[in-house]
Amino acid sequence: MPKVIELVNVPPAITWEILEPLALALITAAACVVLLGGVLVLAGRGAQARRGLFTAGIASVITGLGALALSLGNPFHLYLFMVSPSFSSWTTIGTFLLPIFLGVALLTLYLDSDGDGRARPVAGLAFLLALGVLTYASREIGYLPGRAMWHAKALPLGFVLAGLAGGTGLAALLGAIRRQAVPAWLLPVMSGASFFCAGAGFLLAPPEGFILAEPRAWTALSLIGVAGAVLGLTAVKVRGLTALAGLAAYGAGLGFYIRLIFLGQSIPRNSFTAVDAGAVAHLVSAQSLLILAGSLIFLLGLGMVLGGLFSNVALVRREHSHG
Repeated sequence: MPKVIELVNVPPAITWEILEPLALALITAAACVVLLGGVLVLAGRGAQARRGLFTAGIASVITGLGALALSLGNPFHLYLFMVSPSFSSWTTIGTFLLPIFLGVALLTLYLDSDGDGRARPVAGLAFLLALGVLTYASREIGYLPGRAMWHAKALPLGFVLAGLAGGTGLAALLGAIRRQAVPAWLLPVMSGASFFCAGAGFLLAPPEGFILAEPRAWTALSLIGVAGAVLGLTAVKVRGLTALAGLAAYGAGLGFYIRLIFLGQSIPRNSFTAVDAGAVAHLVSAQSLLILAGSLIFLLGLGMVLGGLFSNVALVRREHSHG
């Protein structure tokens, strides 16, 4: 269908919905923080940091899967994909890759909760699966040569950096809520990734109709990335800003994907500003804002539950081993 639209140069329908960029942001964020956590497990360093990263990643991928299921219009469609896996497209690959990724990440967190040596090989598998998830996400929309940015050679790197901003932001936010110390390296990485997300918005020209309809919305998404970068660096010294910096970094990563969807859905159409304005109106509608707020609350609540659960698992396993 996309190739047909491009061929006949017909403006697409208003298909921009918040669930699509939300799912991409959460899934790539999960992959990036699991990559970081896997490296720490393999290196045997930063026990609290790596468990915090895995906890944030697991909560993020579960929430992202929920957004992905809802974006299909009927969540049952996702179940049908999962029970009939195939390699016919990147969509079908992702439907069974993501649950496997989630399961291995959970197993790693369980084994690593009390320093079990078996966590290392499983973390290595989680590392490889995280790379697969990033590949799946970037290839899912990277094959349309007629769409601005979707065929750019640097797009996979953009996915990684936007995922880093969102993932490290969520990890910092969750750590601040749980009143746990954030590793010293996390905030500078978060700040740099947020700066990229801001730069992507300033450097990439918005769709022609969009800039005429809602130019301030495009700039606002970039300013969120600037806020994430500045607050991330400030939080290195002022730890009381960690939660706010993490929230801004998460917003920076999500803003990158919103812009990506806008660019990908767009074809040159100066006269169709009403379509762009309608799309922006939907993104800032009460329904979309409620989805964003609800997904974040669900993710943070799930992260708190997982953190407490695996702390108790570690205590029980230690008591059992000493008994």
